[in-house]
Amino acid sequence: MSAFLILFPCQPGSPSKVDPALAEEYEAARVIGFSTFLYDHLALTAGEASEAFQDLQSAGAPSRTIFRSWMVPGEIYELAYEELISRGYVPEVTPEGYDEAHYLPLAYRHLVGDAPRSQWIEGEDVEEAWELYQSFQGGDAIIKDWVKSAKRRWREGCFIPAGTTKARFREIFSVFRTERGARFNRGVVLREFLPIVERGSEIHGLPVIEETRLFFWQNQILVPPSERSPSPLDEQWRWEEIARRFRSLFLTIDVAFLTDGTWKVVEVGDGGVSGLPMGLDPERFFAALWNRVGSEAGHGSRRGAG
Repeated sequence: MSAFLILFPCQPGSPSKVDPALAEEYEAARVIGFSTFLYDHLALTAGEASEAFQDLQSAGAPSRTIFRSWMVPGEIYELAYEELISRGYVPEVTPEGYDEAHYLPLAYRHLVGDAPRSQWIEGEDVEEAWELYQSFQGGDAIIKDWVKSAKRRWREGCFIPAGTTKARFREIFSVFRTERGARFNRGVVLREFLPIVERGSEIHGLPVIEETRLFFWQNQILVPPSERSPSPLDEQWRWEEIARRFRSLFLTIDVAFLTDGTWKVVEVGDGGVSGLPMGLDPERFFAALWNRVGSEAGHGSRRGAG
């Protein structure tokens, strides 16, 4: 078994079963050879870190670990980190690294010029948000919180057309805030709308865009995306240079191809809580991770990555 531990959430109410949404990844990680542990995600989000990991035996020697799980607020991740450290495990991502990749306002300093212009406020005051919007009125914009948008309500609660009136802005804000509900994160972000190449639209009106999620491990692309044209790999050097600006060594960068023929960063995320992109086989993902972890530890590689 691998000394590198991957933490997955258990199925609510069933500590010995993985959350069904991550079952395929869990099985792939085990097939590749990783050690795994199922923790109680509900207990963790309730702030009960010791209960969440109560069945995790203390490590005999420092053991590296990552999550493949759901997003949590930074303060909850810090609780998990401290609990794991107390049991002899060394999470690859520190709380500071998690926050920087997870919250756009903390990531933005590393993305200026490579991502859409963004501004933000703390909290959810609609008047403050309206004042923030004044510098965006000349072009289309989107609204989100510090982590996520309400993109499933694209026209009603995400996209803000150029020149939107205050009354209409308040309507969009209301839908956005209602949709985010208890998942609302820290504050409001307004972003310049990017003219991304579209491939159609979903039934909700959300554009299907030319966008690619890239996973990074130790500042390098972990699994190259499938061959396509245009390809983000044409600028691999650029994405890896951006990854080096971040504290975290396990993160994602979503990049999009614009109508003017250039690429830009859409967003950055923590690698442990970012979903695999459609079309990326979990076994290929974990095989690539195994090969990288194994090479760092001086162990042999495992067939199947690439």
